[in-house]
Amino acid sequence: MKISKLLVLVSAIIPFSKAAMAGELDWSGANISPVNEMTIRAYGFKYNPTPDATYSIDFIFDEADRTFKPDMTTLMIIDNNHYAQADMNRGGQLYDKWWKINGEPQPTDIYENYPQTGKQTGSDTWRCQTCHGWDYKGKEGVYETGDNYTGIKGLYSVKDKSAAEIYEAILAKGLPLSDQDIWDLTKFIKEGQIDMNKYIIFSGAQSKAATGNAENGRTLYESRGRCIECHGADGNKKPEVAVGAAARDNPWNILHKIRFGNPGTQMPAAVKAGLTVQEQVDILTYAQTLSKD
Repeated sequence: MKISKLLVLVSAIIPFSKAAMAGELDWSGANISPVNEMTIRAYGFKYNPTPDATYSIDFIFDEADRTFKPDMTTLMIIDNNHYAQADMNRGGQLYDKWWKINGEPQPTDIYENYPQTGKQTGSDTWRCQTCHGWDYKGKEGVYETGDNYTGIKGLYSVKDKSAAEIYEAILAKGLPLSDQDIWDLTKFIKEGQIDMNKYIIFSGAQSKAATGNAENGRTLYESRGRCIECHGADGNKKPEVAVGAAARDNPWNILHKIRFGNPGTQMPAAVKAGLTVQEQVDILTYAQTLSKD
């Protein structure tokens, strides 16, 4: 988007705010993002009679008079009370495997928006983590190479955007998600993500090593975390997963599941249990010490 086009947006907003809603619009908390070369979207402006809601609308560039004009068909209202009531933990599980949480049928085809550069097939192409990564950094993180590379950015960088902007971005993906699903995902994106590079070594000789306190992790694994109940003292009680091997092979995946649980199972979520991020990392660090078989 050219700077000259951004500048003329002001000339569109002022008459729009006066004419379309009788001058009662509040733009003080709004933010503006380009959609494409001809469209700008304004998020987060308010209308005084509905103080608990924010609005968004697209402005289309008119080449004839070189101003942006509002497209009233794109006007959307966002009830911010929905965000306040959203479930961040459920959002973390939806990010992992949404059909295990919302009861929708598991997809079998390839998601229409899955990049052609990707190597995954079937239902995996519909999972948020498949493109955005267990570390939430997409092509800038663990998925910068390998079978999960898609060239898509992660979500960690968008956590500071407004809830309305994130909500609308998810809505536009056309996934079979309910309004509640989208709000829960929005809350996870804004409040549930952590910078995993602070807790897991990204590269070098110690790559994939968690940096927590293994001894404290053992205590948590055996008590408050309740991990031992299902996985056993050696981490191999469940035949479908060897905890130690999984934690060493993909610590980002295991940390996410420690934090939010494993969709479709009874695995407790450390976030819901009130464990701190450091305690969650300590559990991961201990898990990496468990036997291979």
